[in-house]
Amino acid sequence: MSRTSEETRVQVRPAVEADGTSLAEIDHLTWSPDVTPAPRWAVDKIFFRDADHVRDTLVAHEDDLVVGYLQLERSTLCPASGHVQIINGLAVHPDHQGRRIGRLLLTAAEAEARRRGGRRITLRVLGGNASARALYAACGYRIEGVLEGEFLLAGRYVDDVLMALDLTNEARPPRT
Repeated sequence: MSRTSEETRVQVRPAVEADGTSLAEIDHLTWSPDVTPAPRWAVDKIFFRDADHVRDTLVAHEDDLVVGYLQLERSTLCPASGHVQIINGLAVHPDHQGRRIGRLLLTAAEAEARRRGGRRITLRVLGGNASARALYAACGYRIEGVLEGEFLLAGRYVDDVLMALDLTNEARPPRT
């Protein structure tokens, strides 16, 4: 699976273990309490925790330079939710932001989720992360819920917003 954007000359491919150093650097450079409740990533920290983590990561690259990534995993280990994939991370190197790489990664994730038999993709985004929320909305994600004040970050309470993309194009039944 390799997706290319003519506009950016960036391609998306599955990650390999050797990408870990570049991905840890991207996480370190993009960290902010405005975009993640997690602590800042150490540059020398091992990015991939196991082989599944490598397999669940898509990498955006231009020639040999890794410029971004997206992690797409099963929502839970419960078989009843096997049709749901979750985006657990998306980052683009600051020097390459504004080139539609995030959108390219989301498009690749949608194709990968479909390949895996997924019917939905979910994600969580901080309420104050307006640029990420706008990107997700532009790619068809809808807000499905808000956990108000879920995180205390830099001395303020921040909402956690659940968004989802329906991959079936089916009309949704009324909620019960």
